[in-house]
Amino acid sequence: MIFIYNTTWVIKMAYSSIRRGLKENRIISDYTILDYIHLRLKEESLEEYVSSISITDIGESYYNPIDKHLCINTEEIFYENIDDHLPDLLKLISRKEKNMYKLDDPNYGNIYNIFSVNHEIHHLIQKKEINDEKDTIRKKLFEVGKIQEFIDSRFFNNFYYLKYHDRFYNEYNANIEAYYEMISLIQAYELKNIEKELIKTNKIASKHILYLYSDIDNPTKNSNPIINSLKIYKHLLKKSKKHGVEFEFDNYEDYINKNIPNNEFERLLLGYSINNETYNYLHKVSSGRVKTLNLFNDINC
Repeated sequence: MIFIYNTTWVIKMAYSSIRRGLKENRIISDYTILDYIHLRLKEESLEEYVSSISITDIGESYYNPIDKHLCINTEEIFYENIDDHLPDLLKLISRKEKNMYKLDDPNYGNIYNIFSVNHEIHHLIQKKEINDEKDTIRKKLFEVGKIQEFIDSRFFNNFYYLKYHDRFYNEYNANIEAYYEMISLIQAYELKNIEKELIKTNKIASKHILYLYSDIDNPTKNSNPIINSLKIYKHLLKKSKKHGVEFEFDNYEDYINKNIPNNEFERLLLGYSINNETYNYLHKVSSGRVKTLNLFNDINC
């Protein structure tokens, strides 16, 4: 089932429709998801970056920067994750029997789809910021992410992207920004009936963040997403050079290390190192010792 939605108008009733779906614990319709996508594009001034939108139940959600097509699979939550150790929101579903999955709770599907939309929206925001004339730390980090993807796609057939998908910088950023947007939206509805699901979502989100803050070479050690991403970046440059292809880019690492934000919340969003208090808090949420409706509210600035 595929819907093509090319119109430029935005239905602002999307937020109330989402609230109603969550309150009634029923799957939010594809039409409401489309309206929500258009609303988010308008809020972020991203309309020029999207020429068409489709909702499907086949394949993965994606954004194609060439034809500006944005596609969301509202049944993606039923997919298997390539990395069994990755604690992302696909863990919201429960196994019914071998190779068959079933949602115990329709709101888990709604949570995942709101997250998925915002994940792709943040890839568009990354593109917008790269195109901005101003030099910012976010722009530099997103440029590193794009260079990683380009080199891997052009010369290594996406080998590293498939193996280390969430470790690529722009994927980390899209993930954590989507967690923040989705969790904040659902918490703002103040619906008692979804508190259990929201607590579980925060628990999985904190596990995912801690996973991304582990060292890419030694998961038992702490690191941060920027260091991991720069490791992949430098490895790709080295591998390319061995194959006779040499690139010359700005000294991104020097710029990145000289522009570390002081704000702990911003450090987390950008993937810089975080303090022990934040680490301990995330561990408590991930283990269930702390139950929260919004883990980001308790990250001290």
